Amino acid sequence: MKKIKLLAIILLAFSQVIFLEGKTKVTDLKLKDSPPAAGKNSYYTGNRRPLKSNPLIKLPVGHIEVRGWLLSQLQLMRSGFTGRLTEISKFLQEDSGWLTRRGRGWEEMPYWLKGYGDLAYLLRDPQMIAAARKWIEAILASQQEDGYFGPVDNRTANDLWPNMEALICLQSYYDYSHDGRVLDFMSKYFRYELKIPEEQFLPGSWQKLRGGENLESVYWLYNRTGEKWLLDLASKIYRRTADWASPVLTAERDRHWEESSFYHGVNIAMGLKYPALYYQQTGERQLLEAVERNYQQLMDAYGQQPGGMFAADENIRPGYNDPRQGAETCTMVELMSTFESL
Repeated sequence: MKKIKLLAIILLAFSQVIFLEGKTKVTDLKLKDSPPAAGKNSYYTGNRRPLKSNPLIKLPVGHIEVRGWLLSQLQLMRSGFTGRLTEISKFLQEDSGWLTRRGRGWEEMPYWLKGYGDLAYLLRDPQMIAAARKWIEAILASQQEDGYFGPVDNRTANDLWPNMEALICLQSYYDYSHDGRVLDFMSKYFRYELKIPEEQFLPGSWQKLRGGENLESVYWLYNRTGEKWLLDLASKIYRRTADWASPVLTAERDRHWEESSFYHGVNIAMGLKYPALYYQQTGERQLLEAVERNYQQLMDAYGQQPGGMFAADENIRPGYNDPRQGAETCTMVELMSTFESL
C-alpha cells in the first residue's frame, strides 16, 4: 500500500516536472520512505499511545459514497454469489449454530458476513442491512455471563478461531452504526480471554496460527476505549500465537510440507502481518524486518504464480514453484487483507 502511494506521488511529481519544463527548474524533489506519522488525526480514530502512530488511517465503512465503475461492480456482487449465498449455502440456514447456539456454527458464516455486511453498508441497501443485522443481533445475543459468545460447540472444543472472524463483523457494524453495544460486548469478551489460563489459551490448530486476527481486534477496541488492560491481553495473544517472526521457510518444514500448517496458503497470507501488528505496541524494529524477510523469501521461492501471488495449492510445495501452480481465492483475499493492514 505504501509503495502504491509513493508511486502515485512520484508520478504526480514527474508529471509536474514535464509540464513545467522550460518554465521552471525543479530541483528539490525528495523520496520519502513513508508518509509522516506524527500528530493525531482529528477526524478518524487512530492509534492511542503507547501504540505507534498511524501514517495512514482506514476510513470507516460507509464514509465513502461509491459511484461509477466501482458501484456497478458492487451491484454485480449483490446480484451474484455474495448477495444470494443464503439461497444455496447450508451454513447460512436457520439451523446454524450462530442462530440456535447449538449445533455446527464455525468459520463459514462470519467469513461470509464480513463481506456481505460491508457490501450492504457501502450500497446503503436497506434489505441487505436488515439481513446482516439478523446475524449481528444473533451474535450479540449469544454472549454468556462470563463473556464468551457464539455456538456452544465451539466452546466445548476450546476453539476461539470462529469468534475472531465474528469480531471483525462487529467492528464494521460499529463503524457503520455506532451501536455502543458492540464496545461493551467486545470488552466483556476480551476480559473472558484475559482470564483463560495461559497454557489453555490458543492451544493449537487454526486459532494458534491465526491469533493475530484476535490481536488486531484488541487494538481496535483499545483505540476506542483506552482500557489499559487490553494491552496486557494483546501481549498474551502474541505470546500464544504461532511464531511468525522466525523464518517461515525451513528445511524441516520442506521435508514435511504436507503436515506443516505453516505451509498452508491462507495461514501464510495471514501470518505474514502479525509481527508488524505487534510492532505497534513494542516498537521493536526487528518485527518489521521479520515481515519483510519472510515475504521476500516466500516470493523468491514461490512468487512465479501469475498475477503477483505466491503458489499454494492448498499448501506451498517444495519443487512446485513455477507459473503452472495454482493459488486459492481465499489465499488471495487474505493476502490483500494483510497488505491493507500493513
